[in-house]
Amino acid sequence: MLGFKHFLAFCVLAGSVLATPAMAQEATPEGLWLTENQRSVIEVKSCPEGLCGTIHWIIDGGMQFDEQNEDPALRNTPMCGLKILWGFKQQDAKNWIDGKIYKADEGDLYNATLQMLPSGKMLVRGYVGMPLFGKSQTWTPVDASNYSACKPAKR
Repeated sequence: MLGFKHFLAFCVLAGSVLATPAMAQEATPEGLWLTENQRSVIEVKSCPEGLCGTIHWIIDGGMQFDEQNEDPALRNTPMCGLKILWGFKQQDAKNWIDGKIYKADEGDLYNATLQMLPSGKMLVRGYVGMPLFGKSQTWTPVDASNYSACKPAKR
């Protein structure tokens, strides 16, 4: 019986050691994300105000300037490098809350949440008031070698 107990203890220990690396790799929003419409890649990183995201890549022929901004003085701001996500605070291992998302093609600002999905993709939800009244997109992680950084356009 003592041999079986040692064997059982070994299996439990081996299982916990083997599982530790997988469990230690928590999904994080930090990195490069291809938007659902595949027209841009957003770089998400840690900023002083929480997680933030800037435009890293824009599809050929995509918007080059923030022309829909409600402030006319900002309508010549290049889209490349524009901060469109900010203020996200981590709620738990998979969710970031209390953020903002700027929808440049409409010139609108929304409250937002980020949720890491089991697939490795990220659910981005923009809303007014409560998350129930919003719209979600699923963003896909990408590698920088496939989406080189854009250069800010000039007029």
